Amino acid sequence: MPKKLIKQNARERILDVSEKLFANGSFASVSVRSVTATAGVNLSAVNYYFGSKQGLFQAVYIRRATQMNHERLHMLHETEQKARDEGREVTLRELISALLTPPIFWLCDVRPGFSVYIRFLARAYLEEASDMDHVLRQEVDVFDRFVPFFQQVKPDLGVEDIYWRIHFTMGVMHHTISHLHRISLLSHKACKIDTAAQTRDRLVEFCCDGF
Repeated sequence: MPKKLIKQNARERILDVSEKLFANGSFASVSVRSVTATAGVNLSAVNYYFGSKQGLFQAVYIRRATQMNHERLHMLHETEQKARDEGREVTLRELISALLTPPIFWLCDVRPGFSVYIRFLARAYLEEASDMDHVLRQEVDVFDRFVPFFQQVKPDLGVEDIYWRIHFTMGVMHHTISHLHRISLLSHKACKIDTAAQTRDRLVEFCCDGF
């Protein structure tokens, strides 16, 4: 096997292992030694590929956040194109659906890593020791792309209000992906976890009303 491919595989193994470990444990509780031992690489590999434990944590976030945000922007583009073809404006429901569909669908995705990443994501925003602020700007950049469309459908709102409402919408989404199982307990088993599409539709409807 070519040396370059071996290095790529080692890096991906570290990311895969770290994603699972960080999804189930805090930044502080997951040691570099446990990562490298599980990935079957040398102890120095984390520093070699990522510079530090913080760098590793951030790389785990970035790897799939890039893909998730690409899906959001792809949905936004398709929504814009459909609205143009139909001679209308993009709707509020379509915008919020483009923001929320990827994380909700990933939560129920059977492909390796996707649902694990959603569990990791729920922790990532709470881990102050991982120094995530500058990494999260990537997600902020994605939201910036949505703002002009929100201004079109809600011209009565100023930019400040729109960002607050995006912030609240993301808060509802993060609570949902973190505690979806609690709906059964909360409702005394009257509510069951629906399919990904049904869960998304319930969430979108709620957030549209809030927006």
